[in-house]
Amino acid sequence: MLGLPLQHLDEDRRVARLGVNAAQTVTLWQPVTRQPNEPWLAPLRARGAGHLDLAFQVRPEDLPRCRTLLDAHGLPWQEIDLGTPDAPDPTLYFFDPFGHGLELRTVNRHDPRQPLCPAPDHPLTPDPHALPVLGLREAAIAFGDYAAMKARLPRAYGFAFAKEQDDRDFAQFTLGPWPEPDGNGTPHRWLYAWDPQVGLADMLGGDHALLEFYADVPAVAARVQAEGLPCVTDAGRLAVRDPEGHVFVFRPAPTD
Repeated sequence: MLGLPLQHLDEDRRVARLGVNAAQTVTLWQPVTRQPNEPWLAPLRARGAGHLDLAFQVRPEDLPRCRTLLDAHGLPWQEIDLGTPDAPDPTLYFFDPFGHGLELRTVNRHDPRQPLCPAPDHPLTPDPHALPVLGLREAAIAFGDYAAMKARLPRAYGFAFAKEQDDRDFAQFTLGPWPEPDGNGTPHRWLYAWDPQVGLADMLGGDHALLEFYADVPAVAARVQAEGLPCVTDAGRLAVRDPEGHVFVFRPAPTD
């Protein structure tokens, strides 16, 4: 349905990795008792997230086709405009069969605030029956201690606090050393963090999520060590277990 090609399959460990674009992947795990799905992460007791909320990027001109494809797949969807009357930002929300919340958000490739790995011009697999996904834009995860999280994410990992909502405990972080202002369809990816609550379209932030980021790994390692958080390293990667059970993996950014 998402048109994500299979890149790796381990039948014994029940792990499948799907490509999103040249720089991004999604890994699916089937929980198996006392078996680490990623052996190097075993000391951190990493698990796949329950009811994770992921936002995928699509081209604005493809949004009508996305509505038609969701109908053809028999998936109920809800459209919410996250923009303004002058700059609309329609977003399609739907659920996968396991309760994960998925979003389709348009990307403005003319916005100057491009991330390190900008969204490509075309889907990785041009399947006419699959949603024309270009990339991952956002992930939303839950924290029981909202106030502690809001202070820890910048201090321990270097995520920049961007803003929060007035009416609920919901904060946005830029995946970089400084906050980015909002923009209609901006391609810069965000980390959404909230307390356990029902969000837009009845979606929930993921619990015990595993998220992987490009980063200046030594700089993050210095923060993590100063914070005293449990961590492991492997082949230039750093994995950290957050006090709330999330595991964050940081890897060097690609050079080409």
